[in-house]
Amino acid sequence: MRYTSHMTDPLIGTLERVVVGSVAITARAIGTADAELTFMQWRVLLLIGESEDGVAPTAGTALDATPATGAAAATAATPHGAGATVGSIAARIGTQPSPASRVISRLKRRGLVHTSKDAVDARLVRVGLTEAGREIRRRVLESRGDNLAAILASASLSPVEAGTLTKLAQAFEQYA
Repeated sequence: MRYTSHMTDPLIGTLERVVVGSVAITARAIGTADAELTFMQWRVLLLIGESEDGVAPTAGTALDATPATGAAAATAATPHGAGATVGSIAARIGTQPSPASRVISRLKRRGLVHTSKDAVDARLVRVGLTEAGREIRRRVLESRGDNLAAILASASLSPVEAGTLTKLAQAFEQYA
C-alpha cells in the first residue's frame, strides 16, 4: 500500500485496508444497483433514508439546522418520516447548505428526492426520498449487505472479536 506516514503504525494500516475495502464494496454495490451515483449523492440518499426510517444520528452529529444561524443543532430528532433538512444534510456531509443544496437539486432532477417546506417552520426545507430513490437505496444497501455478510462469514469471528469489531464500529460512527 502507498499511503501516508501514519501507515507506519500497523493498526492504522489495518484500518486503512478496512476503509479502502469498504469504499470498494460501496462502489461495487452502487454499480450493481445501476444507480449511477457519485459517492456524495449516495451519502445524501443514505442520510435522507435514515431520517425517514427514524434512525437518529450519532451523538455529536447534526440533526437539524437552526434557521436563524444556519448552525447545526443537536437538540431534537427529526420527526419519523419527515425527511432531513438541507441544513442537517450539509452538517452530516461536512459542507455548507449551498453545496448540499446543489447535490439535492441534482438528485431531485433525477427524480430520486423531493423537497417540501417544514410543517412547523416554513424557513426549513425538508428532503425526502421518492419511490425511485427508496428503490435505489434498497438495492445498494442489499448488495452491500450481501458483501458484508460474506466477509463476516469468511472471517469466522469469535464472540470477543465480534465485540471488538462492534466497539470499533461505534468509534467510527462519530464520523458518519
